[in-house]
Amino acid sequence: RTSEPQLASTFAQGEESGSFGAVPTVLSPPVEVIAPIDRVSPTVRRGDSVRVEVVVRTRKVGHFFPGGTVDAFDVWVELEARDDSGREVYHSGYIERDGPVESGAHFYKSFLLDAHGNPINIPPGAADTVHYRLRIPEDCGGTIRLRAKVNYRKFSWWNTQWAFAGVRDPADPRPSVGPGHDDGKWIFTGDTSSVSGGIKAIPSIPTTVMSSAEATLKVAAKGAALPADAPVLDKSVRERWNDYGIGLLLQGDLKGAEAAFEKVTVMEPDYADGWVNVGRARIQEGNMEGAEEVLRRALEKDPALAKTHFFLATALKARGRYDEALAHLRTAAERYPRDRVVRNQIGRVLFLKRQYKEAITELQKALETDPEDLQAHYNLMLCWQGLGDVDKARRAQALYVRFKADESAQAITGPYRQLHPDDNNERQAIHEHRTAVPSPAPPPRGYSGAGR
Repeated sequence: RTSEPQLASTFAQGEESGSFGAVPTVLSPPVEVIAPIDRVSPTVRRGDSVRVEVVVRTRKVGHFFPGGTVDAFDVWVELEARDDSGREVYHSGYIERDGPVESGAHFYKSFLLDAHGNPINIPPGAADTVHYRLRIPEDCGGTIRLRAKVNYRKFSWWNTQWAFAGVRDPADPRPSVGPGHDDGKWIFTGDTSSVSGGIKAIPSIPTTVMSSAEATLKVAAKGAALPADAPVLDKSVRERWNDYGIGLLLQGDLKGAEAAFEKVTVMEPDYADGWVNVGRARIQEGNMEGAEEVLRRALEKDPALAKTHFFLATALKARGRYDEALAHLRTAAERYPRDRVVRNQIGRVLFLKRQYKEAITELQKALETDPEDLQAHYNLMLCWQGLGDVDKARRAQALYVRFKADESAQAITGPYRQLHPDDNNERQAIHEHRTAVPSPAPPPRGYSGAGR
């Protein structure tokens, strides 16, 4: 059986992705979730360890967030916890005295490496669920106040320092530098008197708080019986549970996502998206029969919802029912004629039916929207091969290889990730941010080596 290509990039995956989320999947049973904590105010015990989760969602944004040169600036989530005496018991994502963001924070950025594994610090609709591990001190006060923020800093600390005062480290006079690497070190002690602009010094780039939320935990004695805290499951928090599930789905936590979406269907049974999202989790798990069942329920709630037709077609295609799948894909295409993902799937089903010419027409429509669409070039290659047109098949193959990520390049990240555990942790699809202790000392003005 000819397999479909996976996504070439795991950055900024959303509902448009061909695999509908992160490729790695986790099928462990879902854990009990007590949420939203600002509505429940659950109780924790001194000496215990609890997971606190923050859901970040893009709203009223017509593009991926962040956009632009995503390696050049800082966007991160900050979580701070203080007890009722004001003592800080947890802080992730703090800024080290107007310097870099602490390395264990949850970032939204690309981190680039050169051919030798050195960080490249010179700049060239979904939801996310962030997991934190909070250890309750044995001498903690009676409550803990949590505050979560999404922070934005236009330029990363390293880039700002380098742009204004970066000079080669004299202790490393002859570094190895080539077209694909730069092993040299930099220090930030250069003369800033001639820099452009009115500020003749390294500026302190302001941090903008894009969103914030607060909640309170009650603290019980060590070993005390916990009250029967229960999650809030009514229509007023339906969207928040749905966003929580989307974040888990995109991380590959399929059972956790499905459990969250099933709660949504209980809170608002007529909300078609809840049933659709249960179906999405089941599709990714491979449970096509179960996905078809809930997606047909979604159609009963809203027969015109295009995404229902799209995902139902995905389940039907996997079960070999190509004509039914095409009918639903055509319905979705009528609503969104320039949606390249829908056009790709129509082309794929037509290819599987060996209707190569018709498939080529649909795939070319996808390329009209995005000339670099990886799946379209891949399936065009197969269609031209099916028609026996070797030259056009080779051209499509060349374009597919051109736009496909170099999988062998991942080997470059290995040594770097071994030396930088926080970056390696951030690389994992599902990961926790452990208790972080703020640094008491400011960063040095002269800084040797690469950094965030």
